[in-house]
Amino acid sequence: THVQSATTLERSPSPDPAAALFSDIGRHIVAIKNRPLPRIELEIIPSDKCIYIVGNASGLGEALIGSFADHDIQASHVPVSGLPDILNGSHNISNAAGLVILPDSHNGDDQPGDTTLKTAFQLARFFAPSLIRNAQTGFTLFATVTQLDGAFGFRDKALKNPVSGGLAGLAKTAAIEWDGVVCKALDLDPTWADVTEMAHKIVAEILDMQAHDSVEVGLDGENRYTLELTPVPYHKDAKVELALRPDDVVLVAGGARGVTAAAAFALAEHIPLSFVLLGRSPMPSPEPAWLDGIEKEPDIKKAILANEFNNNGASPKDIEMSYRRYMANREIAATLQKLVATGSKVLYETADIRDADTVTALLQDIRKSLFPIRDIVHGAGVIEDLLIQDKSLEQFNRVYETKVGGFRTLMGATSSDPLKYIVVFSSVAARFGNKGQVDYAMANEVLNKVSRREARQRKNCRVIAINWGPWDGGMVTPGLKREFQKSRIALIPMKAGAHCMLLEMSQTGTHPVEVVVGSSLTDQVITRTKKMDNQASDRQVQSPSMSLTFKREIDTTNHPILDAHILDGKPVVPFALITEWFGHGALHGNPGLVLHGIDDMRILKGIKLEQQKKLIRLFAGKADRKGSLFEVGVELRDGVLEGKDVIHSSAKAILTDKLPAAPIFESTRPESSNGYPRSMEEVYDKILFHGLALRGIREITDCSSWGISAKISSAPAPETWIKDPLRSNWLSDPLALDCAFQLATLWCYEETGSVSLPSYCRHYRQYCTTFPSDGVMAVLQVTDVKDHKMTGDFTLIDAESRVVAELKGYEAIMDASLYRAFKPHLVSGNKR
Repeated sequence: THVQSATTLERSPSPDPAAALFSDIGRHIVAIKNRPLPRIELEIIPSDKCIYIVGNASGLGEALIGSFADHDIQASHVPVSGLPDILNGSHNISNAAGLVILPDSHNGDDQPGDTTLKTAFQLARFFAPSLIRNAQTGFTLFATVTQLDGAFGFRDKALKNPVSGGLAGLAKTAAIEWDGVVCKALDLDPTWADVTEMAHKIVAEILDMQAHDSVEVGLDGENRYTLELTPVPYHKDAKVELALRPDDVVLVAGGARGVTAAAAFALAEHIPLSFVLLGRSPMPSPEPAWLDGIEKEPDIKKAILANEFNNNGASPKDIEMSYRRYMANREIAATLQKLVATGSKVLYETADIRDADTVTALLQDIRKSLFPIRDIVHGAGVIEDLLIQDKSLEQFNRVYETKVGGFRTLMGATSSDPLKYIVVFSSVAARFGNKGQVDYAMANEVLNKVSRREARQRKNCRVIAINWGPWDGGMVTPGLKREFQKSRIALIPMKAGAHCMLLEMSQTGTHPVEVVVGSSLTDQVITRTKKMDNQASDRQVQSPSMSLTFKREIDTTNHPILDAHILDGKPVVPFALITEWFGHGALHGNPGLVLHGIDDMRILKGIKLEQQKKLIRLFAGKADRKGSLFEVGVELRDGVLEGKDVIHSSAKAILTDKLPAAPIFESTRPESSNGYPRSMEEVYDKILFHGLALRGIREITDCSSWGISAKISSAPAPETWIKDPLRSNWLSDPLALDCAFQLATLWCYEETGSVSLPSYCRHYRQYCTTFPSDGVMAVLQVTDVKDHKMTGDFTLIDAESRVVAELKGYEAIMDASLYRAFKPHLVSGNKR
């Protein structure tokens, strides 16, 4: 569908007050530094552990085995032909102390390189559990090796295989996600021919304790390079001067919403152009009359319920999906109207940017009515945030192909066009890595390096890969925005960020291809560096000394509550009961203190009674004073596997001598409520798996995309659940906490169709020594949701609206397949 302006004028842009904010947005370039390190002390790897080396690289694998052997370290080289045995699980890697991924022998630029990256991701996912587990008792490493130019492309030489540059994104993300594992991205000079010397320097770099502060390191026969950000701010009087003329065609991939819409509008305000916008959403259609004049989200949702669903039969998820569809339609229509109002011509087309044939044919038709394409803005992208070990190859492919495959499509479809600009929207995730975004980091690193190749080949074209920090819009959801604010990461205002793009396009003379604009995530890098600095010293002590506080056999006879917590036919210890045990373990050696909270509580391995009994042991460390509070490390373990304790859960208990006063709860929930249509009988019979003793949700008062709230009961006396309880009174309230987690599962089910189980809680605080006997109100505000993870904050309040307890950063793993474990007797599957 073609939308065209009535007139096309050449004019000077009117001043935009918002653009003045651009001078406050940080801008950095990457500089290489020659940083030789003294070889002081090398890590020790036990003889029963092995370094796995994967890939073919002209004898480098065999040379590395010899170099590791010089340090009495066992290493095994797995050629590419042996990868199926690794990935299908037929090869035992439980003894892995390291994984080194070498470049393959392919020297091209495209699809074979993509295969290498996807294989590397699969290897990292497969090795992650072993490496993380083994890091608890000794040194473990993960390294990727490339041969770009010996400094990740920053020596401005021709790159041997730019696609392989994505391996650095894998290593940088693993460095953030894998506690205790030393991660390195190494880039070798491709002219370096001495593989023996090469191997010695790689091994020294990996093992040297003094080198663990830098993830990215370039090596050649004489030098060691690290990468540093150098601030090069925008000048406050910087002017936009573009080599574009009125009606020049600009191809914008990424649709007509969010960041790419802001970028297109910034260009259009500067000069009237002809825009071709490619997006996944359909061409906007007229809104129904019943939406006329309605602007606020609660009112729109009420109108949807009344007009689309006749006020019945709609779940919160159904209403939310319909709402998002109408809002996308409205935003695209508004973008097209704004662009036309500038005097520009606009063509919006629905297309999957990964489909090369469709995009090529589409542009061939467009050229019949418009001039050749002069400018490409590649802003298309999707995210599938999950940790490396939790992410599927299918999810990886969606993210990777949209970025990399999409760019390849655009380059192929415009190969004959006289391009003046290629603007690639990359991300700081590529520069630093980012938790949950290994695919996004790797894909954007590929774009960075491929953009370098394009810049060398196109002498009359300005090629820019902008590594954006997070924007105040686009893929940054309200939940993500709150997390960035907590981390003090500034967001890029939409108009100011778009103005920065124009300034980057205006650069002349010698200019960098890769720039970092916006937040550089330096706090995250500093945190990572401190963590790596501490890991070497931690390994000298092995782990903080912990002492056994209690042990006991658990079964359904002495813990009858487990009969009410059956998953897939097996009793499973509830997350809430583990919380109680952690509190007891921490107080055991600290009489006179009271439990105030628990931080960083993580389920590493659920406690499932495969046999009739299981012996569990609770360990606690010494109290570490933190101001007015005391922090005690705690771990729940059971048996021994391969000579090591099996740790089921770990956390830090927070103790104090006097609890602070309870704050008053102030809700941020929108005024409108959809209520909740199901009875509690239906909830427990059709959705939740909990038995009678854990059916503590009395009434659900609200359920919407914002979250869920309910009145819940307090736990009975401990002897009701446990025949020989550790204490006569609960430290917290395991029923109230478990019911809160049940609410999270219900919300996930209603909004996504998948049930969930708790996996992590970042921050728990309680403000009473005894929970109210008449129960509490639990309020869950959902802060973020992905395909397989929900994150949210709980507040438990009493009848006077005082906060009894808070849980911040609660995470639950979602998966439709869990429903079979919840309701194995419902053979028909997940019925709504």
